[in-house]
This record gives sequence, C-alpha cells and structure tokens, in this order.
Amino acid sequence: MQFSALPIGLVAGVAAALLFAGVVTQSPGAVVLALAAPVPIFIASLGWGSRAGFIAAATAAIAIAAFTGAVLSGVTMLLGSALPAAAVGHMAGLARPRDDGAGLDWYPVSRLLFAILCIAAATCVVLGLLMSYDAAGLEAAVTQALLEQPDGTITGEQEIRSFVQLVVSAIPFVQPIISVLTWIGCLYVAAAITRISGRLPRPKDDLPAATTLPRVALPIFALGLAASFAPGIVGMLGAVLTGAFGMGFTLVGLAAMHRRTRGRPARGLVLFSAYGAIILLFIPLFAFLVLGVFDTARNRMADASNT
Repeated sequence: MQFSALPIGLVAGVAAALLFAGVVTQSPGAVVLALAAPVPIFIASLGWGSRAGFIAAATAAIAIAAFTGAVLSGVTMLLGSALPAAAVGHMAGLARPRDDGAGLDWYPVSRLLFAILCIAAATCVVLGLLMSYDAAGLEAAVTQALLEQPDGTITGEQEIRSFVQLVVSAIPFVQPIISVLTWIGCLYVAAAITRISGRLPRPKDDLPAATTLPRVALPIFALGLAASFAPGIVGMLGAVLTGAFGMGFTLVGLAAMHRRTRGRPARGLVLFSAYGAIILLFIPLFAFLVLGVFDTARNRMADASNT
C-alpha cells in the first residue's frame, strides 16, 4: 500500500460521512448533500487507488456509527453508499496491457454500467432486508398520518388510500433508479475532478459510443419485468430489477441519441427538446428505454451474425 493511500482514504471517508450525516440527522436541507457522499470515495479510489477507496468506505461507515452511536447507521452507510462507491471505483481503475503492447485496455464502460445496475439492485434488496421493509405496514402508517391531516390536499379516505398504495408500490421501482443515477452522476463528477487534478490515469471515455450493456442484461430485465407482476416478495424483487435495469437501458437509449445526432445540423435543437421534454413530462423516458432495449438487442444480433 502506498503511504498516501492511508491519509487520503481517511480524509475522503470523513468527508463522505459529513455529507451522509444529513440522512442520519434527518435534516431536510442536508439530505441533498447526502447524495454526493460517494464523490470523495470515488475521488480517492480513482486518484489514489482501490485501497484508498476501500479505506475511505470503512472510515465513512465507522465515522457515522460513532457519530450516531448506532451500528445500524454505519452499516447502512457502508452498504448503501460507501462500499458500492469503492467497488465501482475499483472496477473503473482496472486495466490490462493490450495484446499488441500498445497501451492499456481499461475496464469497459458497458461492463461498468452493468456492474452498477447489479450493485444497485443488490443494495436495495439487502437494505430492505436489513431494515425489515414492510410495504403493508408502511402503507398503513402513511395512510393514517394523511388521514390525521385536516388541511391535506387529498380529501376522502378512499382517495388517500389509493394514493398511498400507488406511492408505496412505486418505491421498489424508484429506489434503484435513484441509486443508479446517483452513483453514475457522482462517478462522472469525481472523474472530472480527478482528471483536472492530474491524478486520473484512465483516459477520457467516449461515453455516447461506449455506453452500452452486455447481452445478458436483456433476459435479466425481462425476468424482472415479468416477476414484478407477481405478489409478495417475488414481485418486489422483480420491481427492483426492473427499476435498476430499466434505468440502465434508458441511459443506453440517451447515449444512442447523442451518438446518432453527431454531425447533424439540428443536433442542439434535438438534444434540447429531448431533455426539456424529459424534465417537464418524464414520459419520454419510456421511449428512450425502448430505444436502449432495441439498441442492445440489435448489437446482440450483430454479435451473433459475426460469430
């Protein structure tokens, strides 16, 4: 281990713990900062090596546990944010010499994205089991709380129950989506910061061209989508897989749009219109999900025809 990995890891872990503290203290303004908690760990891992990243992850978890006096809070930090960031940072830094001896082959973006999707799904399942997630109990508690609010915007007991049921049923889909977007966004920011500092050995990736998914993602997404209609724990597991891999295919679809509009005169207008529609309506995301699935399936067929 390089000597610099230890202090860098400790400092990065403390910084991540400070950012994550908003979730533990339940401060509304600081919850947004908690989403950036993986950034210091990514920076340590990308710039100073995997050991620094894992030291940062362990330090962050220990710091949160010591600050709150609850081991569960530290475990939540470790499994929900710190350890995934260290693992993803480790994979992003993997490289091997090329067969022709000219440079290095870095860990492909497609496999990195696939790993993020798998880790996001696994993390949501593990945290749900750790916290004894109970959809029925949560639905009853939220419904009761809304019924006790005399000035609520939703009136009528049946309307409240229907609304709460819809929100609670969406949690297994939405949570992995948030995790995927958070980790990818934090990884991108951390890579940019590390590159500016001159500590990032990995060259800049052509993300529109490199953002794809391996063929195994297609049956996993199909299996998750089918299982999401089942009741009970099977349905929740299917929803988690659907949310994570659905977001992955959506990112592939967005990358395909960037790639296909290169060199076109109306590229700026197309990108502005697409992202504006996503921000205002969210419905266009389904179109990009379908595009991502189609693009992955087409690449699969192309690979099969070349073998």
